[in-house]
Amino acid sequence: MQLLTRKPARIGAVLLFTIAVTGCDIAVDGHGGLGFGLATGKASDQWTRTYHVSPGGRLELINVNGRITAESSEGTAIELQAERSAKATSDQAAKDLLDRVEMREEVGADRVRVEVRAPRNIGPGGHQFTWTVKVPRGVSVDLRTVNGGVRVANLDGEVRARSTNGGIKGTGLLATAVDASVVNGGVDIELVKAVTTGTYEIEAVNGGVSIYLPNDSRADIAGRCVNGGISTYDLPLEMVGEQNRRRLDATLNGGGARVSLGTVNGGVHIRRTGAVVN
Repeated sequence: MQLLTRKPARIGAVLLFTIAVTGCDIAVDGHGGLGFGLATGKASDQWTRTYHVSPGGRLELINVNGRITAESSEGTAIELQAERSAKATSDQAAKDLLDRVEMREEVGADRVRVEVRAPRNIGPGGHQFTWTVKVPRGVSVDLRTVNGGVRVANLDGEVRARSTNGGIKGTGLLATAVDASVVNGGVDIELVKAVTTGTYEIEAVNGGVSIYLPNDSRADIAGRCVNGGISTYDLPLEMVGEQNRRRLDATLNGGGARVSLGTVNGGVHIRRTGAVVN
């Protein structure tokens, strides 16, 4: 199964996309509503599901407003829990809004896809769904949100994460591949298992990017930034070609996995897992 694909023009595309997106809890395409001063009514509930996929399966979760947190589980089932909240002109209107939000599910033997679809033209107010996800060992994830961050911990399948307004942070990862991209926010990925094959691609527009690699990893590393600098810590890197403060090409222990880091406004940091950086 191949989860990651190369997208050379991604940073340019997200630069155009971010012009239309704000940092508050108003979603794109009018899903979030306007006039928060009039939205005095509130409602909340909880949405939970459990799914079973075959070994090596995949979870796709597409959110609009709210943080996604995913961590590994010793169980055999994918567990999803969404804390759903809404604001509107009255408590009843907020409850009606939650009832109108579509939770679209596609379930197969090796793939589960859940997407939040909010109605258009909802009037004053908005909604926010905060997700907690439990992922069995070996299951790959594709996690996307617009206004909110993505946090992943201890996962060992392939990891794909997207956010428009909010950072992405991965800790304790044994992932066989990582593809993380954010417009407004930073990306910080810590790998605790040596990487030797696969692709690890990290990109941001307005924010720094960092990767932590075990010392015995084998990788070909490329770092690029426009407004910022590139720094390395405690790794036996061998530089390739001409280097400068905004461009780095290097190999680690002879090369192997492809590691690519890029940002427009922010720094690039390449560090050894466990290193203490002041």
